Amino acid sequence: MAKINKITLNRYRNFKSYEIAFNEKNNIIYGSNGSGKTNILESISLLGKGRGFRNSSIEDLIYKNENEFLVESEIEKDFDNHNIKIYSKLTNNKYKKISSVNNEVSKEASVFLEQTLSFLYFLPEMERLFVSSPSYRRNFIDKLIFSENKNYNKLMNKYKKNLTERNKILQLNNFDSNWISAIENEIAISGLEIYRLRNEKIEILNNELLNLNKLTFYPFSVKFEHKDIFYKNNIDKSEYLKNLKNFRNIDSQYGGTKIGPHKSDFLAKINSEISASKLSTGQQKTLVLITIYAQCKHLINQKNIKPILLFDEICSHLDETNRKILLELSKGFDIQFFFTGTEKSLFSFMSTNTNFYNISNI
Repeated sequence: MAKINKITLNRYRNFKSYEIAFNEKNNIIYGSNGSGKTNILESISLLGKGRGFRNSSIEDLIYKNENEFLVESEIEKDFDNHNIKIYSKLTNNKYKKISSVNNEVSKEASVFLEQTLSFLYFLPEMERLFVSSPSYRRNFIDKLIFSENKNYNKLMNKYKKNLTERNKILQLNNFDSNWISAIENEIAISGLEIYRLRNEKIEILNNELLNLNKLTFYPFSVKFEHKDIFYKNNIDKSEYLKNLKNFRNIDSQYGGTKIGPHKSDFLAKINSEISASKLSTGQQKTLVLITIYAQCKHLINQKNIKPILLFDEICSHLDETNRKILLELSKGFDIQFFFTGTEKSLFSFMSTNTNFYNISNI
């Protein structure tokens, strides 16, 4: 199990300089709105691959009137401590995120971080997951996949890059048919793999959710569904390529690519009949928390991955059921948790093995 012992923020967001040491179990960061609670969670998420759970530009992470930021952390893995530095670097007028492990910037260092850290998030906007846009639900499922498959982002980026290339080609008056056929071949290969991984994740979630409901008797049962008209017949590569070719004229007129996993949606049925979009905000929160619980259980029991859980502004709509889920998560797994909220009293139900940090006046 990897755990984060401490983190130091330098010239990061609203923090000129700030250090915080963490408990190995539950860490509750509380304070007034705008004090920087979410910024601390975001800095933790930056230790993983990418630009953190906000996916902000590097420039936005830098403290006002400064030119760079530095996030430094001590991570403990297998009783060894490792110094992690995440910082910005300006190259050719473009900022990049740089990661080092024990002052080493290398592919091996990046691989170490990928293999050591896995995150699961709850963000406030997830309370309305099932009335949000399909792209937000796709992103939710994709983050669950990425928590166990660190190559998934590369696959998605490759797929999106080829979609963009195809769109550019279709805007030309004349183009090489072999050129676009080669791009579409790459799109089909990546697209089918994304479909496969998403369907696999939905099946795993549904099995874990079914088992959870048998053990804990939550107020409703949940089953996810993958909605995609194009993929519903489980097409193969040749059929995929045929459709891409047939849609070239339409796609050239309207822009974009009308078929593929970037058009998918994910729905949830409650008690086999009610759409999750009909649930109240608090009930949608319950559904998301149960789903995170299911994914956490899968990672630990099936993949031997112990994720770090980040729950931002978790206390709204925190009824008895949702408190129960959080307590079961905390007590059931030997992993590290980070929570934020406006007041310490909101977390009175989680007093065991818990550190509290008031950042209102820093």
